Amino acid sequence: MPRIRQPVFPELEKQILMHGIKKKDIAVLLDISTHALSNKLTGRVDFTFSEIEKIAALFPDMHWEALFERTKNEQGDGNTPLNDD
Repeated sequence: MPRIRQPVFPELEKQILMHGIKKKDIAVLLDISTHALSNKLTGRVDFTFSEIEKIAALFPDMHWEALFERTKNEQGDGNTPLNDD
């Protein structure tokens, strides 16, 4: 039986669902494939700061840090690097 993973960015996932935004549309906004977006949402690949800014703009009532806060088991040492563009 497959193990169900908690989302790495639970608030972001929640807001995407609540606003009815399709992940495909976020991938288009970021000019990346849906597979690349999946890798970022699962924490396999880091978001760049410009990607964070674009996604945060979809949720103007939320601070970007709240959207991209990682789950406790995904936080590690708190030094998650961001890729610069």
